[in-house]
Amino acid sequence: MPSTPDHDSPIEFEHPRGTFAIVFIFGALFALGWFAMYVFEFMARGVPQH
Repeated sequence: MPSTPDHDSPIEFEHPRGTFAIVFIFGALFALGWFAMYVFEFMARGVPQH
């Protein structure tokens, strides 16, 4: 009888380090862009005057 592959064992997926690096770089760029927008657009206007 030929052996059948064991379908009950979980398959482990390992992401390469490059994937985490790309996600980290894009996250850091997004955070820096958001911070720059916050500082130069909103903080430059000053406190709202009522």
